[in-house]
Amino acid sequence: MRRRPVRHRVEIALFLAARGLLRALPHGVARRVGSALGGAAHAADRRHRELVRRNLGRAFPEWSAEVRATAAHACFRHFGAVFCDTVSALRLDAGELCRRTHSDGWEHLRAAEAGDRGVLFMSAHLGHWEIASWVVAAFHGPIHAMGRPADNPHFDRWLERMRTRFGNVPLDKHGSVRAILRGLQGGARIGLLIDQRVRPRDGILVPFFGRPAWTSPLLARLALRTGAPIVPVLGDLAPGGGYRVSLLAPIEQPEGHGEAAVAELTRRCLAVVEERVRATPERWFWLHDRWKGAPET
Repeated sequence: MRRRPVRHRVEIALFLAARGLLRALPHGVARRVGSALGGAAHAADRRHRELVRRNLGRAFPEWSAEVRATAAHACFRHFGAVFCDTVSALRLDAGELCRRTHSDGWEHLRAAEAGDRGVLFMSAHLGHWEIASWVVAAFHGPIHAMGRPADNPHFDRWLERMRTRFGNVPLDKHGSVRAILRGLQGGARIGLLIDQRVRPRDGILVPFFGRPAWTSPLLARLALRTGAPIVPVLGDLAPGGGYRVSLLAPIEQPEGHGEAAVAELTRRCLAVVEERVRATPERWFWLHDRWKGAPET
């Protein structure tokens, strides 16, 4: 974490004031406020606005500049809504969260757990991924999940409290592999995000929207080493202050355990993400440079 104590204190003070305001509003209104704030950020943040449009151009070269601009604006509005929704949703207990959620695919999780090797949940920065972990924990049981800490240590403490709702357990990036292996041996549910760029020394090049992208092979390595099934889980906003959560069929694992198998399983995982992103492109997190450092095709 970067040490910027004055800036961090100002940031957390502004955040706490905004949190108080959002929690005083009806839940559905808080989401609409977030969408409006996202639209304002789109207008004000030229650097990220251009990054989103550039990424959309790489992924959808057939789109016109006008279509990319419209999708970029929708992306900012969506993630503004997601952020404010997350803050507001902290007021919801397990019963109210479940009442607001339409979920499907639980048969895939039950089948995966029948193998008694633990389960690897694969998710992505698509829709509303944090709510998916809450719903699984509230419906079925806690997830042990790895997440990136915030640069602001004050906000990071709030982020950890948010991520541990309903018994969920955060995993520290350092030493996490050993903890994950122990957890899988005990039948734990482990959550990992597959779609974020990693440093070349930590990743392998896997196609994403037809372009090589540095991707973590950790999920594939864990699955091939332990035999734990990979179950994709995706969450999203639904009208009226509700949510949708879907658990998909486990990803078929290739034969073997070498580097070729790791690369192939990682490709299959990312292909599932890409298919879902293509269905709702404005709901994926285009605000980071996914293809940075990768060779151009």
